[in-house]
Amino acid sequence: MVIVTHGQAGQALIEVAEFILGESLSEIRQIPFSQSAVHTTGQRELRKALQSCNHGEGILVMTDLIGASPANHVTELLSEFDAVMVSGLNLAMLLRVWNYRDQSLKVLARKAAEGGKRGIEVVTP
Repeated sequence: MVIVTHGQAGQALIEVAEFILGESLSEIRQIPFSQSAVHTTGQRELRKALQSCNHGEGILVMTDLIGASPANHVTELLSEFDAVMVSGLNLAMLLRVWNYRDQSLKVLARKAAEGGKRGIEVVTP
């Protein structure tokens, strides 16, 4: 699994998930993008992360915002690495994916989207 976000948002989510779960999520690679990041540098780091996670079963990549630079970088590499991208990363999505990490890529992507959506509620008095 790979997380690609603006700045350190992905790392912060990983740290909170580790606190909640009481275990390390060190298997997840996190790539931060900053406004000053050069396109080729970001692509190079992302490519390395995808290569290190490529075990022949496909790769789940979670991004924070569809249509933004991190997601656009991922989109360019999806077919090269048999990867699937799920956008809208939130803590609920990350926790759900971690709990189902041994499932197939297809199931894992569906669980990611479901977990992210279930983590969003409007609460009124």
